[in-house]
Amino acid sequence: MMRLSRLLFPLLFGILCLTGGTLLRAVDPGAVEILRERVFDLYQRIDPPRVGVELPIRIVDIDDPSLATHGQWPWPRNLLADLAITLRDAGAAVIAFDVIFPEPDRTNPLQVIQELDLPPDLTRDLTRSLTSSLSKDEMFAAALSNAPSVLGVAISADGGAFSPIGGFATVGPPPARFLANAPSTIGNVPVLQQSAQGLGGIHVSVHDDDAVVRRIPALTQIGDTVLPGLFVEALRVAQGAQSVIVRTNPAPGAPDDGIPQDARVGALTIPLTRSGAYRIRYGVLDEAITLSANTVLAARSDPGSLAERVGGTLVLVGTSAPGLFDLRASPLGTIVPGVTMHAQAIANIISDTHLARPDWTLGLELSLLLAAGLIVIAASVTLRPVAAAFVATVLVSGLAAASWFAFSHRLLLVDASYPIALTLLTYGAVTVPVLIGTDRQQRFIRTAFSHYLAEPVLARLERDPDALKLDGDRRTVTILFMDIRGFTSRSETMEPTDAVNLLNTLLDPLSEAVLAEEGTIDKFMGDGLMAFWNAPLDQEDHAARALRAGIAMIEAINGHNDRQPADAKPLSIGVGIHTGEAFIGNMGSKRRFAYSAVGDSINLAARVEALAGSLSRSLLITRAAYDAAVKTDRTLANRFESIGDHDVKGRSQPVAVYALGAEKGPA
Repeated sequence: MMRLSRLLFPLLFGILCLTGGTLLRAVDPGAVEILRERVFDLYQRIDPPRVGVELPIRIVDIDDPSLATHGQWPWPRNLLADLAITLRDAGAAVIAFDVIFPEPDRTNPLQVIQELDLPPDLTRDLTRSLTSSLSKDEMFAAALSNAPSVLGVAISADGGAFSPIGGFATVGPPPARFLANAPSTIGNVPVLQQSAQGLGGIHVSVHDDDAVVRRIPALTQIGDTVLPGLFVEALRVAQGAQSVIVRTNPAPGAPDDGIPQDARVGALTIPLTRSGAYRIRYGVLDEAITLSANTVLAARSDPGSLAERVGGTLVLVGTSAPGLFDLRASPLGTIVPGVTMHAQAIANIISDTHLARPDWTLGLELSLLLAAGLIVIAASVTLRPVAAAFVATVLVSGLAAASWFAFSHRLLLVDASYPIALTLLTYGAVTVPVLIGTDRQQRFIRTAFSHYLAEPVLARLERDPDALKLDGDRRTVTILFMDIRGFTSRSETMEPTDAVNLLNTLLDPLSEAVLAEEGTIDKFMGDGLMAFWNAPLDQEDHAARALRAGIAMIEAINGHNDRQPADAKPLSIGVGIHTGEAFIGNMGSKRRFAYSAVGDSINLAARVEALAGSLSRSLLITRAAYDAAVKTDRTLANRFESIGDHDVKGRSQPVAVYALGAEKGPA
């Protein structure tokens, strides 16, 4: 009962901590989500796959050398037309531009004439002569219309409406309620947008709040239409598919709304998150996957020289130049061009290698953290701290190992970070109060018994407080009473201070004799003391310990006398020892109590000590004490001799007693 009440607060505190943590996980605030995502990032860093040239993906990079050669961005559209035509002639399956062209080419001759401050007649003549020739935008548009091309579209708060090129169909309820949405888009100049075979969103960071791009939007709701991601459109156009088919499941409680499950694009299936995004499994791109735009433009006269590198591939055109501000943070801890994220998504989809985090993982994670929390609570309140720590360590290690196994073998994202954190927090919430209570109990034991118990006994009690039964216990003990003979009459002729100093001088070695044998000093009674053995801890040889303590007391008082002047009157003591049953426990009131022993055996030991004075003996023991002592220490049989049965006060029958054999009269 005492232990249960002592553990009630830690138990309730641990359950409260576990309950609160579980509710927090169910709510899933942003900080918890970021912690989870960063653990998944760590998994990807530990074992990133290699994305090699065997996959039909290529990146044409508008890098710093390309800008140095062909001028700052934006390039003239006729140059981009050359780029598109060269890639088409080299056999590219699709050419997707991860850039947008929202304004007309400023280098168009007609545009330049309008901006020049020329005489009106000259302006009119030049305009008339150039009207019949194609503008640079029209050159680029012609190249796009004659190639499998996809242009980028950006989401915006104040742009225009979006008109998709490909079709969109759903199998199941419409997903508009769950898809990420934007009010409008910023597209390309009409002549370009009407010439492309596909339009795809180039935004990549809608779903991530810490600037790390882990998911890329596959579908975005724009008003009443759906904008596919650039990588989705690239896959659609490359396969010649007419539409994207999205499969949904009815939302719980709202069967008219569909939760996205996956998107079918030609022969490929793209698993989706609830918001219509695709979670990227990042890998290390082979350097040969990326071509500089310089390399492509240098092959304008001989596109066939690129056929081996880009023939039959999905080509994504983007930029790595820092000045064009399309660099993003990836889970691998690297800063990469945004176009590579579309490439990574395409690589995952083509190779059918997808990170998975199904809806049921939340239920699994909540079950794991509840189970682990309850186990660690039970271990903390029932086991010793070291054993409880071992259980907590095993649980935490098991959760981490299971999470890593799910990722490394199934690419399944099961969060162990929150269950581990909550398990450790719950363990601390239970263990700290338990340790505080244990420390308080140990300090209570040491404070309460330091003056009465030997250091080894205190240490044992501190290691095992439950061995101490403070409520009381009936047990067989050996009791010792000691009295300094004639001290009262001697102290009458002394100054009180001198009398106290002498008493303390005598009681110190006499007490040490008890403590040396791990006895418990019950009380000091003027110039005497009472002690007992076999309580509060069990001592198999308690009687032998008491007899050895009595002998040590006689030797201590004799040693004191030897150190006094020759004319000093020697001191003597009387010791009585008995073994029998007694009640051991706390005695007194609620406000003031003492750990003591009561019973007939206590009275008999006191009478034997008084009998020692009558018989001029220093140490007397009862037959019960003698018999119990020699069972564990046979050498004591040679130290004591029987001196017969003697009457003692309060007893109707004589008591058999033994005396220290070396004594032949008064000590």
